[in-house]
Amino acid sequence: MAHFQASARKDGAANPVTYRHLLSPQAMTVFNPLRTIAHCDIDGAFAQFEQVRLGLPDHIPLIAIQWDSIIAVNYPARAYGIKRGFSGNNPIGEAKKACPHLVVQHVATFRQGDTEAGYWDDVDRRTHKVSLDPYRRESLKILAVFREMAPDCEIEKASIDEAFMDLTPMAIKQMLKTFPHLAAVPPDAPDGLDTPLPPPPPVDWSRSGNVIPLNGQKKVETGEEGKDSSEDEVEDVPSTWEDWALCFGAEIMMQVREEVWTRLHYTCSAGIAHNKSLAKLCSSWKKPNAQTVLRGASEARFLRDMPFTDIRFLGGKLGNAISEEFGANTVGDLLTVSLDKLQETFGEESIWVYNIIRGIDHTEVKEKLVTKSMLASKNTIPAVRTPEMGHHWLNILAGELTVRLREGRESAPGLWPKTLVLSTRATSESFHSRQTAFPFTRNLTPEYIVKYARKLWDETTAPLKKGTMKYSNISLAFHGLESLEEGQRGIENFFNPGLKKEEAPKRSRTSSPTRDAESNKKPRLPTLQTGSVKKKTPLENFLSQKPSTPKVESVDSDGSDSPKLIHSEEVDGSWTCPKCQTVIAPGDDVVEEDRERWLTAARQEHDDYHFALSLQEETPRASTSRPIPAPRQPKATKKSAGIKAFFAPKR
Repeated sequence: MAHFQASARKDGAANPVTYRHLLSPQAMTVFNPLRTIAHCDIDGAFAQFEQVRLGLPDHIPLIAIQWDSIIAVNYPARAYGIKRGFSGNNPIGEAKKACPHLVVQHVATFRQGDTEAGYWDDVDRRTHKVSLDPYRRESLKILAVFREMAPDCEIEKASIDEAFMDLTPMAIKQMLKTFPHLAAVPPDAPDGLDTPLPPPPPVDWSRSGNVIPLNGQKKVETGEEGKDSSEDEVEDVPSTWEDWALCFGAEIMMQVREEVWTRLHYTCSAGIAHNKSLAKLCSSWKKPNAQTVLRGASEARFLRDMPFTDIRFLGGKLGNAISEEFGANTVGDLLTVSLDKLQETFGEESIWVYNIIRGIDHTEVKEKLVTKSMLASKNTIPAVRTPEMGHHWLNILAGELTVRLREGRESAPGLWPKTLVLSTRATSESFHSRQTAFPFTRNLTPEYIVKYARKLWDETTAPLKKGTMKYSNISLAFHGLESLEEGQRGIENFFNPGLKKEEAPKRSRTSSPTRDAESNKKPRLPTLQTGSVKKKTPLENFLSQKPSTPKVESVDSDGSDSPKLIHSEEVDGSWTCPKCQTVIAPGDDVVEEDRERWLTAARQEHDDYHFALSLQEETPRASTSRPIPAPRQPKATKKSAGIKAFFAPKR
């Protein structure tokens, strides 16, 4: 007869791991205690990409630069104290002084007349435009390896050099293979599928990489993988089935990283934990070329001495407000603040803060939707003051868009944009945009794009009085990317043109024919009350404020709004929010060496705004995976709110 004693739990949870968690497809949710999440990022990505492209030995120190700024540093160069954001008027010179044999590589740039970005000896920000396309290509190669090695797992690209992977299905599959007696519910199981699993054997962590010890030992930047000084402490508590899931996930991640190295010669670092927030935090515990496992039993001490602003969504404006209110800097400091005090100060929804600092995060790993636009943008220094100067940049931007669209069509042959959008920003002003329909052609060239861009440019600049032009940013974008029907891909749309004769391509003077005025309004911050509007809590008032980033308008010649651009990556000094399409770019008063830090801070502040919206828009849902303190009981007229209002997946 089987023994059905529950396996030991690190948090004393009332609900142990059961056969249902292991065998039922319906239990494969973010609340499954066997959930296994990995966060993987490329070590010094841009620098590594350049090192491999140049064929340099791994020990050679190298930095990647953009104009006069250091944007990536490989680990051999970091050993000399070189880092991004090196201070001083000449950061590259300072880096060379610290390491005389340093290899300095400028990122690829477009020149006028080139259809491909290249590496030149005469890069000049006055005539060239930075291209990150080579890095995007390498990023796609790495993601392809991830998908091949983990075919049953959800993979979410977090940025150009990092991704989350939900390894739960593969970890459970390996668990059943290793412990076949768990593959079926015993006939004498008292509660059927809900019967707890029998106690597990001790976990062998030898093939898992680094395992964070129970004392939450501080991170070490370098060190041999698996040679942790506190290995013996790993066995100080009984193993759990959750530990086994993490162990199998770590072994899978080890194979993934080895495959990336074998095929592409890139090293990565990874973190494996029970949720996204913890996986991201522990992926940087030991770098480079290492991975770290965070057991449930180690979570509390691992978090305790960490600045709480290091946790996802707790940086920027929100983190500063909490720190100022409670005088807290570390997670341990904030743990002393009661839930009642948090909610009294910041409202009922601040239960999310209470939970996230305790390691509770139910965010899904979810593959992001394909972007609906492609953007090529240039901060022009010096400012564009004549139509001819604008023509120069239109040619370069068109060259970049040509490459991007061609590459997109290689993986999706029917991909084509509906419109071409030209955006300009005069010094100290907002962006203004014009758009035109972009007809299909089989012979896509920069000249074809320039033909339509020049018309938009002429309409933009024609009303300007002579000598008044002064543009600090020019961008071209494809908007409304989607796959065309087969008939629309015929020779120049001859057999089945995408537009009727009377709808021939013409420059738009309206905002969007598919949207009414109501749909173009900015979303209001929703309340947590049904019926009449209730007074906002301090947290709502605080986070619902618009971020203090440059306001962006997108208008046509008649002053009406035009569709804004969807873009999820930083492009040559600007960033477009994928949620609300606001373009964020530093003004001319921000010096070059501070632009990257300015953009990072502004982007975090903008993310806080959307977090405030998301925190209240989702439907609350209860958790069964671990104890979560209940929020204070609101009045009968109010809906409950809490961490799951933001983190729980939609039904």
